[in-house]
Amino acid sequence: MPVVVLTRDCPGFAEAARREEELRAVPFLGLEERIAGLPVAPLTLRKIQWLTMTRSPFLASLPPDVLIEKPGIAVDILLFLWICSPQFQPGHEKAKARFYKTHAAVLNMEAAKVCREILDYIDEAFLDAGQDDGDQRSYYSTAASIVGYFHRSYDLQIDVWENHWARRLVRMLTGQPNILDIPLRIAFQLIRVQQRSANPEAQFTNRLSQPKVDDWMKSLNPKSN
Repeated sequence: MPVVVLTRDCPGFAEAARREEELRAVPFLGLEERIAGLPVAPLTLRKIQWLTMTRSPFLASLPPDVLIEKPGIAVDILLFLWICSPQFQPGHEKAKARFYKTHAAVLNMEAAKVCREILDYIDEAFLDAGQDDGDQRSYYSTAASIVGYFHRSYDLQIDVWENHWARRLVRMLTGQPNILDIPLRIAFQLIRVQQRSANPEAQFTNRLSQPKVDDWMKSLNPKSN
C-alpha cells in the first residue's frame, strides 16, 4: 500500500500548512502587521476587551458583505483601527481625534476589502484557539479563562493597573509580561504547548490545513458523503 504524504498528495495542504507556520512565527519575530496599509499592534486580550466594550461588529463573525450593509460601518472601521493601533490611548480624545483625521483616507478604500482584512487579522490571532464545547451560555469571559490558565500554568499575574507609570516601570524592569498584553498568537500556542506537555495524547486542530485534508478524504470516498 503506498505511503500517503499529505504535502504531496493532498491538494492545497502544503500551502495551508506553510501559511500556518508563517502565522505562528510572526509574533515571535516582532514583524509589523497592517490593515488597509495602517500598522496595527498584535491582537491581545486587552484589545479584545476594548473591542467588546465598544460592541465592535467585527467580533460577531459576520461576513464582509453583511458588515458593509451595517449603518455606521465607517465609524466602526475607524474605531477598530484606533483600538488596534500602536498609538491607542484609552480615554485620550485628542489622540483619537488626531488618529481619525490622519487616517480618514482609509474610508475611501473599498469597505468590503477593509472589513475582510480586519476579519483576517482576528482569525489569524485565533488560529490556535481551542474549539468551543457547543455550550452557548457564558459563565465567564474569554479573558478570565486565558488569564486563569496562564496564572496556573506559568505563574503570570494579571495587572489591571497597567496604565499607571509605576506599574509599567516595574514590569519593564522585571521583564514579566502582563497576561492581558501577550499577543494572542503567542498565548494560544503556549496553551497548546502546556496542554501537550500535560497530556502527550492531546489532540489539536489546524484550522487552515485540516479542512484541506477533510475535503481530500471526502473526494476519495464520495459514497460516504
